[in-house]
Amino acid sequence: MKLRLNRSIRILGIIFASLSPSFFANLAHAQQKGFGSALVDNLGPFLVPFIILILAGFTLIIYNGIAIRKKAFVKEDVIQPIMQELQNLNVDGALALCEQYKLPVTSVLKGGLARIKDDELDIESIEKGLEESSSLELAKPFTWINLLNTVGSIAPMVGLLGTVTGMIGAFQVLQASGMGGESSQKMAGNIGSALWTTAAGLVVAIPTLISYFIYKTKFGTIVAEVNRVAGEMVFTLVRAARGGFGGGEEEQYYEEEDPNVAPGIPAPAPEAPPMPPPAQ
Repeated sequence: MKLRLNRSIRILGIIFASLSPSFFANLAHAQQKGFGSALVDNLGPFLVPFIILILAGFTLIIYNGIAIRKKAFVKEDVIQPIMQELQNLNVDGALALCEQYKLPVTSVLKGGLARIKDDELDIESIEKGLEESSSLELAKPFTWINLLNTVGSIAPMVGLLGTVTGMIGAFQVLQASGMGGESSQKMAGNIGSALWTTAAGLVVAIPTLISYFIYKTKFGTIVAEVNRVAGEMVFTLVRAARGGFGGGEEEQYYEEEDPNVAPGIPAPAPEAPPMPPPAQ
């Protein structure tokens, strides 16, 4: 787990560096004159929001990388015993296994099995229970994926706000003092702050939005697998109720047709056996 976490951090660092090399070059230059003071001078009041967004983005990327895995939702070694109990029409045993193994898929199956009352197999009611429990269970993990989209959407807006604020300050200096001398230096400082906030917003937004689309696609595949298991449960119940898992084939009886009789014409009644002679 620790090795996977370190690998994820390294990959994210490479993504950050490749997406905005100029931003990291500015950071390296800022470190020469004191990174903390340069960051505060450039971001100003936007420093705290960006720190919060960066921490939130990294935390969500790492958390979703750990949580959005197929094994965290569906495990074949858990599903097989449940299906075996359902083949034997042991609904209570299947419910006990669902209670024992706490997984989203077992919670979904439990929602459908809970609709079976008095050994009455109502397929529509079972499917409705599966649908309702699936909506509840699978909405929770997607909330954390959707937060990545939220962070990725807010960060450029904060950067844009910083850009607009910096440009307004630059034009105010130009209007008050004109060009040249100290006023040009102040103007350049305001424009630099504006560009700094823009770059910071993009550096936060790009990797979080990329991660959002990756985890969203991965989660869609997991949801499809959960729905497949739910459909398999319904099929197993119906087949078991019809005796499909009895182990032997049901005997079928057919009436032999007389090949000498044309189809559609009833066969003649069989001749009665001869009567025995009367006793003397």
